Amino acid sequence: MMASGSIVDEAIAWHVRLQSPAADGTLWAEFTAWMEADPAHADAYDAVAFADDRLSEELAGAGTIATPSPPANNDNEPGALPWYRGRAFLAIAASLVLALFLSPMLLKSPGMESIATQPGETREIALADGSKIALNGGTTIALDRKAERFARLESGEAIFMIKHDSARPFIVETGDGTLRDVGTIFNVRQSADGLEVAVSEGSVQYQPGSEAVTLTAGKQLRVKRGTSKAIVSAIDPATVGGWQQGRLSYRDAPLTTIAMDLSRSLGTPVTVSPDLASRRFSGVIRIDRDEARLFRQLESLLGVRARHSAKGWQLTR
Repeated sequence: MMASGSIVDEAIAWHVRLQSPAADGTLWAEFTAWMEADPAHADAYDAVAFADDRLSEELAGAGTIATPSPPANNDNEPGALPWYRGRAFLAIAASLVLALFLSPMLLKSPGMESIATQPGETREIALADGSKIALNGGTTIALDRKAERFARLESGEAIFMIKHDSARPFIVETGDGTLRDVGTIFNVRQSADGLEVAVSEGSVQYQPGSEAVTLTAGKQLRVKRGTSKAIVSAIDPATVGGWQQGRLSYRDAPLTTIAMDLSRSLGTPVTVSPDLASRRFSGVIRIDRDEARLFRQLESLLGVRARHSAKGWQLTR
């Protein structure tokens, strides 16, 4: 959806204010609240940042610098914003932003760095503030080099170990809502089925664009794709992020979810026959890198047959 002119104007104003050396924790907190108020705000801000960088590159690449003319009465006073941060910049940036919203592939700011893991691969990312993010297999996340306490989980699963900073909450953006954290450990899974968040320590606030839901340690939230209803349930905090130790814990989970998790952990495709799609499982699966042995155990544990082919494993009756 294209951002309205007023949202673009607000995004430009925020971008200019945050460049100031006087930008403090209070201003960042206000900016965070603005970003969370509407998904269109984040898209508009990314596009503004992109437009600014593009404009700066054009200015830096100008061939010949004209001889400066005598200062006019309306020239910037010492310490004032340069001309390209003023009205001219606002007009050019607004034009670029509107163009960028017509090109979805350009929405990501140059400050965004995309990091991906292959199925069967894990990776830990250390952030400058001491926080850490561990990525499960088959996961893609985008980090903002200019705003270290922001991440966008595009797909897959990650556990966030966030350092406490009440003035600068850590923001995780997903396709099904925004998560706001002050300092905690929580696991997030984003898939075609929807969003799942589980908290091990501290608390996380889920903001789908309507009323916020606060999750404390030992709570899990599920949001089915295409719906706005958040279902909260209790879990054992010790099981959160168990995939890091090769332990997958479930409570009334469909076999399709288990197959997706196995694929992510093993790096081998695992599917479920249609007649088993509705079957559910509660318990713990321990990952064994000897796949033949693992699937023999799963046959007994899940009450299924496991068939191997060149395409991977399939669970059938």
